[in-house]
Amino acid sequence: MAEIIQRVEALNNSLYKENEAHGTVVLSDICSVEASLNAVPTECTIYLDRRLAFSETLDQVKQEMDGLIQGKNADWKVGTLLHTSWTGEVFVYEPMHDPWKIDVDAPLTQALRAAYKDTFGVDADTYDFWDFGTNAPAPVSMGIPTIGFGVGEYKLAHMRNEKAEVAKIDKCCQVYANLIKNL
Repeated sequence: MAEIIQRVEALNNSLYKENEAHGTVVLSDICSVEASLNAVPTECTIYLDRRLAFSETLDQVKQEMDGLIQGKNADWKVGTLLHTSWTGEVFVYEPMHDPWKIDVDAPLTQALRAAYKDTFGVDADTYDFWDFGTNAPAPVSMGIPTIGFGVGEYKLAHMRNEKAEVAKIDKCCQVYANLIKNL
């Protein structure tokens, strides 16, 4: 597994494009099975989180995964997620999806732009690209228009140093309330 992990890091480095949207691959979980802490593990699994840029394809990702395990006694599979709702309905989510974006002219985008202007008194002067999907791919895969908007530096999301000013959180909540009114 140590060599596969080194290959993961090399793949992530090869995906990097300075000042350009690019894909990433991150090892976010590792687990081993051993008889004791002094024994060589009999089994080891890792979880990889692969994010795609618009120029990348799911077939490319599959080839990358095949390359990571090439020549090793290993296999890979998509980590299908199963959740049961409060009604008992089972939701099956296969987290292999193409990158997506909402059109600037979509009704939801226009409603959010109006909500932003209602809150701040001016139009937003820039739009950015989140290179992560939050939980958005699930509704996107069901054809539900989805947009990302939030407070704080998105590159710090889910990191130890993630932070946001309380005043900005308050303004963000005002944008959400105005968005609901606009919809």
